[in-house]
Amino acid sequence: MIMKKITFTLVFIISCYTLNLSAQCDNTLPVLETFDTNVINVCWDVEDQDGDNYNWTWWEFSSYYGGYKVIASYSLSGLTPDNWIISHAIDLTSFNAGDNITLSWKVRGELSYAAHEYYSVYASTGNQTSDFLSSPIKRSEYTDEVGGSGVFVSRSIDISSLAGSTAYIAFRHHNTSNQSAINIDEMSITTGTLGIDEFDANSFSHYYNRERDVLTLKSTDGHIHNIEIFNVLGKKILSKKLSNSKETLNLSTLKDGIYIAHMKIEEKSHAIKFIKH
Repeated sequence: MIMKKITFTLVFIISCYTLNLSAQCDNTLPVLETFDTNVINVCWDVEDQDGDNYNWTWWEFSSYYGGYKVIASYSLSGLTPDNWIISHAIDLTSFNAGDNITLSWKVRGELSYAAHEYYSVYASTGNQTSDFLSSPIKRSEYTDEVGGSGVFVSRSIDISSLAGSTAYIAFRHHNTSNQSAINIDEMSITTGTLGIDEFDANSFSHYYNRERDVLTLKSTDGHIHNIEIFNVLGKKILSKKLSNSKETLNLSTLKDGIYIAHMKIEEKSHAIKFIKH
């Protein structure tokens, strides 16, 4: 009996320690959320506003389907979702008016032939749905109309007006039905002046393979010339000459984190944000 009590106590202590480790959520910049683990009810809260018992969920795709780890909300089989996922508090009190603060994420309609998924993203100083709905910082769009039909596209929104406050982020899946699912991945909040572009997914795409530590770049607008990679502090980490419309970069020497890549495609300069993890 004593041995059983000792064993139970050790298991309980280890479980609590593990739970505490998993509950470490970024709340100061740079915020990096890769969804590599299930952070729902840990770093994010969910609300099923339409009351159908279907909500945002964490999902890991098999390697055959890309191995993505995402949060997903479904609209298939007649579902009419109004699902919210709301971040815990993010501390922006050390920033001042004039500081550039950007919220970025990747999104797609999961199936290319059923990708008319509508969603909204909000930023607010309160964490109630009413706070988000009344916030001037928001974006609403259909995934297929921004190039996200079965492929992830990078999106961003300026939240600089929240500098000096405590902020909350919310994603809402709504106003859609009889599609498939919406997937969100690689959310980040950063500050700095190394702006990023929102490419048309039909003309440019990039994908980081976490298993091989390789970043793939692909352009249909012409050859990619020269790339420079910076960290979020603006320090140049890597510089390389390129010459093809499809290029791969080995990033094994880089630490995990958020990076900005500046490149030239033909005569135009572009920049993207990516997360190595």
